[in-house]
Amino acid sequence: MKRLKILFFFLISSSLFAKSIEKAFKPDLYYTYLSFAKTLTVKKIYQIEKSEFDLYKKLFFNSLSPQTFLFETFISPLPVVAYYTKTHHKTIYDNFDAGENFNLLNILTAGEEDPWGISLFVGNIVPFLPPGKRHGYSGVAYSGFLFTIGNKHLKDNLLYDDDWFQFEWKIKGIKITRFNKKKWSFRMGLKFHDNKMISDTFYLSLFRDRIDYIKRKFGLWRNSTFDLYLGVRKSDLKPTKVLFLFGKNFPKVIKRKIVVYTVNAGILWEGANKYSDVLKEEKEMPSLQFILRPSIKF
Repeated sequence: MKRLKILFFFLISSSLFAKSIEKAFKPDLYYTYLSFAKTLTVKKIYQIEKSEFDLYKKLFFNSLSPQTFLFETFISPLPVVAYYTKTHHKTIYDNFDAGENFNLLNILTAGEEDPWGISLFVGNIVPFLPPGKRHGYSGVAYSGFLFTIGNKHLKDNLLYDDDWFQFEWKIKGIKITRFNKKKWSFRMGLKFHDNKMISDTFYLSLFRDRIDYIKRKFGLWRNSTFDLYLGVRKSDLKPTKVLFLFGKNFPKVIKRKIVVYTVNAGILWEGANKYSDVLKEEKEMPSLQFILRPSIKF
């Protein structure tokens, strides 16, 4: 773990030779972040004329020659508030009980493991041109490697000491037109835990989000979100976690601005291979839990 952290801070210090810096901030119930991007050289802007598969292939090869360093600090506001309420205001927390072993705050925060952390992205950030045009802007894509560290682990809205380190390769992006907005993220990686009661994990994650601004007939993929996470234990590749979410977006125009209300629902499965000792569930059967995640997008 110490060697991995040394590598992390070495990559941060090496980026100090960058020429430019940009910052961004985005509030969210589950992932609020502040980021700083430093670019060594400006990448050529892409035309989006071919299939998405061709785009992902091009982004994959670009990730092998990184030109951008992006620092990010993040926090998970709703899970942190749920933890604080459970440990400091138990009476209020219990008011969210809706039956035996059924708490609304658990449903809203299930699957969230990282209360906060620091990330370093090493790769490329590439803007897009609209199809057939030489000017304008229609989105941006990221491809490269992400290093993340933290010092706490969330489980059942309780915090446990855990100096963890995560390494992943990812492709993510956003494409905006007059008619819709698409976001996607494909990533795979390895997460190490200093806490011996938590298993080190290989994982694969797929995410896609689409917002349609023009009202049309109902469609399964229009105004929908899709999120899938698969995790296996590093030591023997036994499954540890499966998360599946599907949701719908409801765009509304409020004071000439588009506000999108989103409701995601799904299931979380955590096997007996994920935790050990006092963190392991008393029952030997894998746990299956319903998840509900409402949010607002601006």
